[in-house]
Amino acid sequence: MRTLLLFDGLGGHQAGLIPALRELFTHPANQAYFQRVFSTVDETLEYAGADLVSAFLPAGLPLKQWLEPARELSETDWSESVLAGILVHAYQVCRLQPTECGADPSVVAALGHSIGLQAAVIAGLRIRRLDQFLAVASSSLKLVLLSLLRARQLTATGQPDQAAVDRYLATSSKARTPSPMASVTGLSRADLEQLVAGYNADAARQPISVSLANTPTAQVLSGTSADLLDLYFADFADSQAQWAFLPNTIPFHSDQLGPAIQQVRDEDLDFIGPLPSPDDLAIPVYATDAPRNLQESTDLVDEYLEQVFVRPIHWETAARHAISDAKAELVVDCGPGAAARRFTRECLGADARTLRFESVQQFSRRVR
Repeated sequence: MRTLLLFDGLGGHQAGLIPALRELFTHPANQAYFQRVFSTVDETLEYAGADLVSAFLPAGLPLKQWLEPARELSETDWSESVLAGILVHAYQVCRLQPTECGADPSVVAALGHSIGLQAAVIAGLRIRRLDQFLAVASSSLKLVLLSLLRARQLTATGQPDQAAVDRYLATSSKARTPSPMASVTGLSRADLEQLVAGYNADAARQPISVSLANTPTAQVLSGTSADLLDLYFADFADSQAQWAFLPNTIPFHSDQLGPAIQQVRDEDLDFIGPLPSPDDLAIPVYATDAPRNLQESTDLVDEYLEQVFVRPIHWETAARHAISDAKAELVVDCGPGAAARRFTRECLGADARTLRFESVQQFSRRVR
């Protein structure tokens, strides 16, 4: 059965990442991988410098301690996108070891939502030797962690007035603290873009972008927390559309992050080390900004940096193209959350009935 591996991005599942990683950590076959993860994270944080790390990861990133079964984690801020992003990537890459699902011959393509793109790239390599896999995993972890830190450093400002925050939190018992990204459900992309264009017409404001079109009526906005809150009170406080700030700290998929990814290109690539090229992809890996196969791109590092941090996602276009081009019969949800699978089903509509969907756990048990 022709299989497409699907990787989720960041979502509201951050608190469940440590239990999921703990479960993987208990398996003896994963010990070499996790030891490489621990050493790579420590090396990368040392390279980044104490000032940068302490500003956004004040407790560091003691992943080895967190994976101890009895470790208390209640005081950890899981909304920090640097932390959540590296945990998502570590989880996804663990599932792609040579003895895991990525090596199964039925896998013919990969697609990743937002930061899941980098795991899709690793899946596309179809690496058979553990030593080669660990080397690529290490460089990939460095790329993801450093790019998240650079993006976080760039967007540390733009916090809203506390009175405005309190006013927003009073609107609902379920309201989250304002963040640099907000979901809007119930409007078409065209209608939302029209509202955002009107807001951005004021030159004194920092632009807001429609950063993710996850389904025809579920979009995500990126900008500063202050500007998003201002937009909410201007156009959404009395709207029938549903508004929710996302639990994150980086405005992914926005031009605002251009300087951060340029810093990675200019300063960090020597430290990160060798990463695969498009010629190394053994199977198609699909872009999320347009119907494209990354085997035909020029630079996979640039694709990751641009697609995750700057370019908007058009999920319906990406998912339909990937499934059609790969002639996929089975979509394996590699997690860690279920958002990408849910978006895919909704975008495909009735066409989703012709596909089979499985979790990565189901698929792994079946193919071993």
